[in-house]
Amino acid sequence: MDTRRRPYLYKWGMGRHRCAFIVKLERLHITAFLGLATFVWWLAIGAPRVNWENLQPFGPVVGVLVIIGAAFEYFLWRWSWLHGWFVKRPDLRGTWRIVLQSDWIDPDTNLDVPPIVCYMGVTQTLSTLQMHLMTPESESWFVAERISPSASGVGYQVAGVYTNRPQIHLRGTRSEMHLGGVLLDTHGPTNRPDTITGEYWTDRKTKGRMTFTKRLPAVFTRFDDADRAFEEA
Repeated sequence: MDTRRRPYLYKWGMGRHRCAFIVKLERLHITAFLGLATFVWWLAIGAPRVNWENLQPFGPVVGVLVIIGAAFEYFLWRWSWLHGWFVKRPDLRGTWRIVLQSDWIDPDTNLDVPPIVCYMGVTQTLSTLQMHLMTPESESWFVAERISPSASGVGYQVAGVYTNRPQIHLRGTRSEMHLGGVLLDTHGPTNRPDTITGEYWTDRKTKGRMTFTKRLPAVFTRFDDADRAFEEA
């Protein structure tokens, strides 16, 4: 998010990564865990004699658990009544309107640059998060991220390291690829926040603030499309 050459070159975004404290189970894992649980149960009841008919339900049970696991990974985790006690992960899906303010000083005027508006599309499952901030000239992605409960005890905090990629015709002239860090805090309903605030800093010695002010349910992948949608909303 370095903007030393041009005041409107604010960029930030996130790629897809698994949250550090969530493990996505696949059929092999479920089969292994269910088999181990069945074996322990069999020992606990005295290791009785088992025939093939007793084992026949094992396959269908694994199949049902896989379906339930997939449904929970992609859909059921969003249910508001599960949040707080069973699911501790905010629903950030959609496209956000963001106001970004940098501490960069324009050398021509010796004044702070004004805040700019950009957009971020977010897709999410229980164990994955993809956030993509769009500006007219650049995109960025997380290379590492973590979601954890806020230190205040209300809401969540998103911490991450991101990489910025300007459009190719701008590299070497007025904007270069760089790395940075970001720290975001959610506000409002804990399961589906209505506002997010945070700060960022870059390896180019710039830093700034950001405020997520509005959200649409659709996920856009181009700045122009998101800008048009918010104007019409």
